[in-house]
Amino acid sequence: MSARILLVEDEVVLADTILRSLKKLGYECSHSRTLKEAREQLKKSRFDFLILDRNLPDGEGTKLLKDPNRADAMTLILSSKSSVEEKVEGLNYGADDYLPKPFSYLELSARLQALERRRVQIVAATPESEKEKRFWISDDTTLSIETPRGKIELTPLEFKFLTYLIARKNTIVSKSRLLQEVWGFTFLPKTRTVDYVITNLRKRIEKEPDSPQHLLTIRGAGVKFVP
Repeated sequence: MSARILLVEDEVVLADTILRSLKKLGYECSHSRTLKEAREQLKKSRFDFLILDRNLPDGEGTKLLKDPNRADAMTLILSSKSSVEEKVEGLNYGADDYLPKPFSYLELSARLQALERRRVQIVAATPESEKEKRFWISDDTTLSIETPRGKIELTPLEFKFLTYLIARKNTIVSKSRLLQEVWGFTFLPKTRTVDYVITNLRKRIEKEPDSPQHLLTIRGAGVKFVP
């Protein structure tokens, strides 16, 4: 799966050019023009990298480095603030690299590749138990769940369904039990409601929905969630 980048840049023409270049390199990209938009993106999705301008319409871009939803995304500041003091300031705020404007796209590509190598090394050195702790954490105030594909926001029914299965991980739960305990049915109608919800959730949480690894249907038995 390609690395996911959030570009935070208010200059539209420059942003379009950067996005085209990143997509040619195989990255999956999203774009925000303001701190507010970026914070909303971070609430909804998990990113591997942030490319961050400092001069944004609603404030200093480095404020985003303290956002708890940034998680472990590596950050490259891309800014016209180019003095040694300003670069040191950005790095001290928590950025992983700093590239002054104007810049070479060849250098931008090289720096991203260097960050990606560093990220791979960090992930490889992280125990599996620590990696798993980051995922499948639910927040009932926003109906959101952290998944390997990022934070997703769900409908009340989807949230209840998935958290019910997460609480019973590695256990097969029959569809009739799901209809009773999640939907609240006191009788068992002939319905494909459970299958419909599973199909929708797989599109959100699975890297390959047609070959699921987390939300499994066990023929003749029920449904099982595997972290």
